[in-house]
Amino acid sequence: MRTTPNAFFQEPPPAYAARTLKVFLDIDGVLLGTDPDMPHRARLADHAVPFLEFAVSRFEVYWLAPQCRGDAEAAVAHLVRHAKLSDRERVMSAAARVRATNYDDDRTEALPENGDFVWFDDEPSEGEMACLKRCGWLDRWQWIDTREEPEDLLRARKWLEARLVRKA
Repeated sequence: MRTTPNAFFQEPPPAYAARTLKVFLDIDGVLLGTDPDMPHRARLADHAVPFLEFAVSRFEVYWLAPQCRGDAEAAVAHLVRHAKLSDRERVMSAAARVRATNYDDDRTEALPENGDFVWFDDEPSEGEMACLKRCGWLDRWQWIDTREEPEDLLRARKWLEARLVRKA
């Protein structure tokens, strides 16, 4: 078992009603992993399609990736380009429901000031990590790296499921 920079499942999770938690997604290293047959090539990560479908059906989801700076189409095209033909329709359908973000330098500029979010990313920059620390938001960043840990999206989904309000 690897050691993550944050306590992935250790704190008791706060509960959120559907659509109140904002989910920010990076693409490369999160939804795109490494092709095991061609390690120099990216491909849709294991579990990416069901994870994305789950997330967009229950949360407000945003791209927080270099491919999306005010235009979600480029992010969707980047994701679809690396998907198998058999997955492309489902990817396009789910990805079309993800909202665009915009920022100038650091992606943290696009995060909501109230801190009501989670950010799934494999490698925030030094400046982004400094911002998360300064704002007291380190616990809102969840390290997902499907290049190194192909099953990480299963853990990300469990993290999200643990935060949904259960109906009595």
